[in-house]
Amino acid sequence: MEQKIIPKEKREIIRQELNIEKWPLFATSTYRKKSREITRELTLENGDKAIRKVIIGRINENEVGVLRITDYKIFCALVKLWEEAGKPVVTGVNFALHEIAHLLGTVWGGKTYKEIREALTRLKAIPITWEDSFYQKDTKTTEKMIDYFNMLEDLKIFERRKDKQLYLAFSHFKFNKRIVGNLLNNYSKPLYLDVIIKLNKEISVLLYRHIDLIMADKNYYERKTQPLFNDLDLSEYVYPSKRKQLLEPVLEELEGIELTTGVLSQARLEKTTDGKDWKVVFKKSKKRPSIEYKKEQGETNKNTELVIELFNKRFPHKRGTLIEDTVEKLIKEYSFDKVMLHISRISNDGAINNPAGLLRISLEKDWDLLPTREEIREQERKDKGEIEKEKRGQEQKERERYLKEKEEEERLNKIFLSLSSEEQESLKENARQKIVAEHMEDSQEKTSKFFLIDIMVMIKVREILREQESKNEPKY
Repeated sequence: MEQKIIPKEKREIIRQELNIEKWPLFATSTYRKKSREITRELTLENGDKAIRKVIIGRINENEVGVLRITDYKIFCALVKLWEEAGKPVVTGVNFALHEIAHLLGTVWGGKTYKEIREALTRLKAIPITWEDSFYQKDTKTTEKMIDYFNMLEDLKIFERRKDKQLYLAFSHFKFNKRIVGNLLNNYSKPLYLDVIIKLNKEISVLLYRHIDLIMADKNYYERKTQPLFNDLDLSEYVYPSKRKQLLEPVLEELEGIELTTGVLSQARLEKTTDGKDWKVVFKKSKKRPSIEYKKEQGETNKNTELVIELFNKRFPHKRGTLIEDTVEKLIKEYSFDKVMLHISRISNDGAINNPAGLLRISLEKDWDLLPTREEIREQERKDKGEIEKEKRGQEQKERERYLKEKEEEERLNKIFLSLSSEEQESLKENARQKIVAEHMEDSQEKTSKFFLIDIMVMIKVREILREQESKNEPKY
């Protein structure tokens, strides 16, 4: 039988900062406290003990909140946008919130907008304190103390609506400089963004990150559930039975999943030798190409078999009354698809004494049979799929338009920076005057002042440069 190698689907790979991957900074939705403190004890090369600590969401004695698993997925999407933007160091990244929704595979709407905005706010506002725990690659040192470290150094969200329709989306983020430094210095690891996004269970995300890191250089790994849960900062689950209950569906979701260094071919629970706990056992296999088998010439006529199989399934009390010779003649005269359609639609309520004969008559007279409930449901699923496909196509068009606009923006920025400081200031003053003329009728003073911040002034400067180019005027 002929074999055909099928290539693996393309993976969305990002490089994630290694300090973030080594610490479980993101909590599940069941975590109820307003701050977290994660402590680890290490044995140094000289035998001394060292304490490493990370505190999340605490300013002095005040608790301000924690980072969630949802925030981690959105942070990964931001890394993807940062990489696509050319990994900027100083300027940060301009983006629209619907781009994140597209990367996460979620339908854009009011609820999605709110969730993404809240997650971005937490990434900007919730502080992290690193005590002897944040490794800086460029200096090759673990910093003693970093107070009030935020994942995002800068965040601006601007989404303007008119008559409930979004018509202007201009937002901006910038990573913490230490994160950027480590990413640029390759203190990072590859991560499959598409795999992370598809994981449904929050503990699956925590455990996948842990396994992907730990098993990078090994094919077998086992761990008792109690120390494993301590590593994941899930120590509140005291009882082995509860840990087992939580892990069973998680391991089912993870088994067979692709890691960056292989495939997780086995993920199971076993009782420990002393019977007091459970342990998780993971095995990793090499990635192998999929193999598709082609039909050989002379193979049994599958269409005939499929027709008889469907007939016997719909009319089990008349099994064997539709024979191969009859089916082959019907297929030759009316086509395989039409025969299958009529079998699926003629009545099977038990009152039909000769369904094979009724099938022949319905084909001869070309009866217009009503669709079955199964067909209606299938059509509804297809229609829904077409709608979702159309939405994805629209999102892709929006993304392409955004990237084109961003490219144009960068081109105009270069023109602006090529001008002298006097010419730049003249352009900016011209832009401010235009903004005042356009927006000062706004009755809300705070909204009016917003349009005069530097970002909005630069938007107007680029508009002026574009107009001058179209008129072939001097660019100042």
